[in-house]
Amino acid sequence: MAYTFVWRAACAVIGGLGIILALIVLPLELLIPFVLLTIVIGLTAAVGHTPPSIGDQQERRTSKQAGILAMMPFGGLLAIAGLGFALGVVVLPLLLALVITSPPVIRWYGDSLSRPQPVELDESATSTAQLCRQWHDSFEDLQKAPTPAARLRIVTARQQCLDELERRDPDGLNAWLSSIASAAGDPSRFVRAEGRR
Repeated sequence: MAYTFVWRAACAVIGGLGIILALIVLPLELLIPFVLLTIVIGLTAAVGHTPPSIGDQQERRTSKQAGILAMMPFGGLLAIAGLGFALGVVVLPLLLALVITSPPVIRWYGDSLSRPQPVELDESATSTAQLCRQWHDSFEDLQKAPTPAARLRIVTARQQCLDELERRDPDGLNAWLSSIASAAGDPSRFVRAEGRR
């Protein structure tokens, strides 16, 4: 995903600048133990990482990734220290902006916006035949739904169709369900056209 790549690249640039600043401005007696601790933890994670049985080249790659992941929090702290020393309190809004624009937060925000709203059936304008057609046609829409939120919205609408069909003609709906009813089936042969209002 392009956004994730851009966000990671921006974090890498900002983090790299922070680390360079930390190496320049932090006192040597604080910097040396911190850097050594970071390297030792990264190497320990890389050596101690036991990946599943895979090829040698892949195993080396996953061990290297484990070492890099273990060093990232310490590298991040070093970068924050360098940026904090150079920027002062301005580093806090910068960090907040990075967190708010991170791909997981953006994904969560997008999912919360796309949460399905309850589908309201206009019972007075929807005939029983239209409800049966809506149930039948919505199965194909469900198969093509691009996101879980879209699938949930369609499932909710299908449930409302069944509820309304049961309210109008419970015997007909039960007869359909007792037959070879399927998610793609058409209940119109069993449910009376007028139904019970």
